[in-house]
Amino acid sequence: MKERTIIIFSLFVALVIVFVIFVYVSHNATNNVVEAYSDEIASCATITDEKVCYENERCEGVYAKSCENCQNLEFKKCQTVSEVFVEQYKNDKELCEKTSGQWYRNKLGNFCLCEKAGLGKIFDKIQGCIEK
Repeated sequence: MKERTIIIFSLFVALVIVFVIFVYVSHNATNNVVEAYSDEIASCATITDEKVCYENERCEGVYAKSCENCQNLEFKKCQTVSEVFVEQYKNDKELCEKTSGQWYRNKLGNFCLCEKAGLGKIFDKIQGCIEK
């Protein structure tokens, strides 16, 4: 009886160790899936942080003067952009990076810097980074 109990206990411990390893390994994958899903269904209107707003490709920031006589702009809110804009954004970004450009997205808009591809290059929406 004693040997049987030791074998059953050893199997139980081995199963627990396998389960803990599985949870540890699948934890990051599960977090990434949940984060991607929450980004997809999140309403841009509920986002109050400028950085978080620009991390979501379906959102863009709205800016206004910080005071009546001021020239500097400050982040006011985040808003949802159309699916057409999102598709165009993805296509432009992919083309920029494919032709050795560097994609930027901030309050000035979305743009591609082609200096890494070589001096005197500009971004064309059809061909990517090309000579001026």
